[in-house]
Amino acid sequence: MGSVLAMRDMEGLGRSRAPAFLPVDLMPEPQGGLYQGLYKRLRTFILDGVWPPGTRLPSSRTLAADLKVSRNTAILAVEQLIADGWAESRSRSGVYVSIRPAAAPVALPQPRARDAAELPPFAPERPAADLFPAQIWKQLQARAWAQIEPEHLIAADPAGDAVLRETIARLVCAPRGLRCHPDQILIVPTATAAIDLIAATLLRAGDAALVEEACRPSVRHLLEARGARLQATGCDPAEAAARLACTGFDGAARHWLPGWARQGGSWIVEDDRDSELWFDEAPPPPLAAEAGEHVVLVGSFNRLLFPGLCVAFLVAPPALVDPLRDAHAIVGGRASLASQLALEAFIAEGHFARHLRRRRQAYAERRVALLDCLAGIADPDRVNRAGLHLALELGEGRAPAVASRLAAERLGGTAATGSRLLLGLGATPEAIRAQGARLAAVILSELSRGHA
Repeated sequence: MGSVLAMRDMEGLGRSRAPAFLPVDLMPEPQGGLYQGLYKRLRTFILDGVWPPGTRLPSSRTLAADLKVSRNTAILAVEQLIADGWAESRSRSGVYVSIRPAAAPVALPQPRARDAAELPPFAPERPAADLFPAQIWKQLQARAWAQIEPEHLIAADPAGDAVLRETIARLVCAPRGLRCHPDQILIVPTATAAIDLIAATLLRAGDAALVEEACRPSVRHLLEARGARLQATGCDPAEAAARLACTGFDGAARHWLPGWARQGGSWIVEDDRDSELWFDEAPPPPLAAEAGEHVVLVGSFNRLLFPGLCVAFLVAPPALVDPLRDAHAIVGGRASLASQLALEAFIAEGHFARHLRRRRQAYAERRVALLDCLAGIADPDRVNRAGLHLALELGEGRAPAVASRLAAERLGGTAATGSRLLLGLGATPEAIRAQGARLAAVILSELSRGHA
């Protein structure tokens, strides 16, 4: 039985009163009767802060009249609130919400979104928001939603939109020398989800997996969570008895991994996320183009466009297409259909290629600006040649302390390993130059402290 609780004005000026017109749905409790239903609804008002501590409750007579229940039901509900510590009776004054309600849940701080402006200038996760053609994307996203019918949402292919997969094969993979069929492509929300899917398909608990020293921490954690025993790719290839190897775009083990995989029947996960941001020269072809029968390539549009896009992909060798699709059907994780359609148009209409050209040029300029600021600290010949960040080698065990100091100074920076520090390139060149001297001073100060 549903009703509206009309709380009448209480006597006593200056007192906190229960607000008027609170909806109450009184469903009888199976074992407790109608008063239990009323008790739980009134308790919810207290828990949700509708009735703050110190608020005077309506009298049992008012509750009964407004809710069309017996006064005895209202009395029982209020008495249980008092017995359980949610309310307290004050002599000749009425019943009030307890100042400290019993068993009240701890109030959690409200989560606060961090936008790019709040991120430190050299945070690796800071996106270059100024480079993205937001207006074009808004138009394509609106067009995508206009094309979607309700049945499309129900019958969407779990592997991803077929037209987008064909476009990726033709305009993203083929220009880099990777010839693949659209059916070999699987659309997922993130590259991390793709790597987790591959690990879930190929690894059993206790299997060995090869990882590079500069492997992303998230990849290491994923493999360990799947029960893998991690081994360094710096070991002797002849002794690398592993089921799986993960390599980045600029990994040192890339030259021997294809032969190793063929000989041992193993698999390579090629993290190709940074391939489109090669600074100095044309990027080499992916390993998947050389040893495609043993390589699963993982790419992402989130790093190239914006983090909230949530569209990434993997290219599976023919032997793994069905196993990965089957695992994906169980593990789940689908990209938004509207985002897929908008992305397909973004690529097909040439916006993606233009954006990449602009982004490569911009990141190259930002990289030069940061290297200028770090003259004497960063060796241009030893830093990474691709990606959204600059990777500095500081010496074994030095990076965590430097990263901690940079965080305290609100400059940003992440320790990828004990020796490698990552500095993001998402800030504008002007911001990099403005903060670069302070960045260099903090790094030098921390490094000199380590020598003391």
